[in-house]
Amino acid sequence: MTASSAFRNTNKNSFKMATCISLLGVHCLAQAADVEDPNVRIQELEQQMKYMAEQLKTLQELVSQQQNVAKEPPQSTSPSAPSAQQGAPVLASFKNGLTFSDTSGDWSLRLYARTQLDYKAYPDGIMADTFSLRRARLGTIATFMEDFSMRIEAEFAADTNNSTYARLNDAWLDYTHYKGAMLRVGQFYTWHGLERVQAAMDLNFMERSTTDYLFGAVFDRGVMLHGAPVNGLYYNLTYVNGTGPNADESNDYPRSDRKDISLRVAGNLAQWVGWEDSLLHIGGTYLTGTEAPKTSNVLPKLRTEGRGVTYFEVTNPSLDDIDRNIYAVETAIAHGPVKFQSEYVNGTFTMNDQSRDATAWYASLQWLVTGESYATLYKGPSFTPIQPKNNFRLGKAGWGALEVGARYSRFDAADFRDMLTNTQRNTYGASAWTVGAKWVINPRAQVQLNYIRTDFDTSLSLGGKVFDAENALNMRMQYDF
Repeated sequence: MTASSAFRNTNKNSFKMATCISLLGVHCLAQAADVEDPNVRIQELEQQMKYMAEQLKTLQELVSQQQNVAKEPPQSTSPSAPSAQQGAPVLASFKNGLTFSDTSGDWSLRLYARTQLDYKAYPDGIMADTFSLRRARLGTIATFMEDFSMRIEAEFAADTNNSTYARLNDAWLDYTHYKGAMLRVGQFYTWHGLERVQAAMDLNFMERSTTDYLFGAVFDRGVMLHGAPVNGLYYNLTYVNGTGPNADESNDYPRSDRKDISLRVAGNLAQWVGWEDSLLHIGGTYLTGTEAPKTSNVLPKLRTEGRGVTYFEVTNPSLDDIDRNIYAVETAIAHGPVKFQSEYVNGTFTMNDQSRDATAWYASLQWLVTGESYATLYKGPSFTPIQPKNNFRLGKAGWGALEVGARYSRFDAADFRDMLTNTQRNTYGASAWTVGAKWVINPRAQVQLNYIRTDFDTSLSLGGKVFDAENALNMRMQYDF
């Protein structure tokens, strides 16, 4: 209703009421005139006048209310948008975890949980058969104001020393406005080599190869500049403590320690030349740094790929700094459901004026039996989880995805033979074969089965027995919520 129409209605209603009051007054006067007793007539007139005054007051109040309504601005009939004080509505969805976001797009919060339950069997008795919780992680990823992202993740599974306390994996903040130069600060996952960049939940085999040990700590504290300056080319430049996760630099040797600097560059040549459904990944990593004496995570300590025996461990010198220079090359070639992947890593460690080398490499071949393409899984400088063409549902047509593969790896650190912690329990080299199958039930759940044989360069004496090799049959069930 407009102001003019409201005013017109007010005038009409007022006129009607005034007319009614006037007629009522005339009627009352006529009735009073019929009364013969003057005193009674006066009393009745007073009562009638009082009644008319009340009616007139009511009329005045009604007119005033109607005039106020006419002065008010018209109200919109459409739903009003939430004010800044009210905030935007929050939406919830399930995609790669439980995600909350507001309708304005200013922020989102994703919660996730990941677990891997293993069963490890060693037919030759070199280790005890056991169930093992390989990983149990809870984390959150937040994005806000379009240009910022944050991740916090905690690990609850036992570490290599069987410590079961919860520990921090990730705690970083990313500024992502410039996709060719994004900046990350905090404690984060170090991107060295192809296998390491691939997430632990998405590996082709249950464990990474021996090349991963030469890069040092998986998580570290510092800053990283990363991005894709051109389509198909990726890099990350890292400046970290080099002391590993949840550890600051040692104050015992403040003058001798310097940070680790690393650079990784990788690209997909097939994308540049336009080869469809194909991948030709080539990359390289260089890392250099100096660590103070007694610093952990500097000299490699190797366990078999079957997560059995720790076969390489050296005495960490306590009198001199440790300089390390590591370079690595990597490649992955794929067409359709078949992929070949390989890496070579060389590490030079200098201490007490003497340099010692350690090398490791692997070559693997994978086949997605159900026909998924590796080229579609390649995102950025690594591979994303396998997405089955048809998820497995009992009683329905889909059977998920099936991947089979084989890998050969070699580790050689003969330069360290005089530094072995225990010459009876340790050796300076080993070769390993891994044959595996992975059933991806759906993008969230999978089952793996691996057979791993590791041949040692020298025999190991363990528990009163001598072993030239380790045989392991491992199974994993994992869920990524």
